[in-house]
Amino acid sequence: MARIIDIRMDNLVNGIKKGVPVTFNFTFNSDGAPPAPGSRLQFRPVPGVTLLHASIPASGAQMTYADFWRFSTITINANQTTGWNARRTVTLQSEKDLTPGQTTNLCGIVYYQPNHMQDLYCPVFGVDLEEQAIETRQVFKGAWQDEVTKGWICSYDVVLKASRQSFTRWKFSSAGLPQGSRIVGTSWLDVSHDATEGVMELVAPAGDKYLLEPGRELVVSVQLLYPATAPALQSLPNLSAYSL
Repeated sequence: MARIIDIRMDNLVNGIKKGVPVTFNFTFNSDGAPPAPGSRLQFRPVPGVTLLHASIPASGAQMTYADFWRFSTITINANQTTGWNARRTVTLQSEKDLTPGQTTNLCGIVYYQPNHMQDLYCPVFGVDLEEQAIETRQVFKGAWQDEVTKGWICSYDVVLKASRQSFTRWKFSSAGLPQGSRIVGTSWLDVSHDATEGVMELVAPAGDKYLLEPGRELVVSVQLLYPATAPALQSLPNLSAYSL
């Protein structure tokens, strides 16, 4: 049985703007053993905050929602051959009026072994953002069927622009894609989440070659292959961009 050692947010405090989806990264450290059926990863948003998505294994796992508690739980329901992907995400949207400069608890992440009480707990803290540092919009470019998998390949342009200051290090993500999707075409960005767990995240490589500037749009083209059993999306869900 997998032994979970730690759950740790990439950032102790995360910026969030009212009404805008934001995807947070966290690290899930374990001994690498496959999780046993019945293992659970639970998300507990506070009132006024909605869980939009959490990265979930592409097979052998299910997300359920408890309406009374407003908790969402990923349960391993089939034998796994590999351990948890250590790099995980949670996507939240807040409708709370946060106090500027004040840290607020947004959500709790809890891990349970099969038949155990709570094993590990990790809070997700947020602070109010006056505005998004990087603006995003997208353009659907078209779709065609993949002859091998019979799934659909969709092409998008993601258009990015810095709001007030320039950035050389940045990333963008889309959360809520069909499980088992994958990136099949992108140009020069590094891939940190490949869409198989429902999250695509692309990161600008180190250096100042891909500068984001106020008043100047940068276009990134990306193609995704959706499974044959899933719909082809004409819009990337929960698209957001962040400075690093």
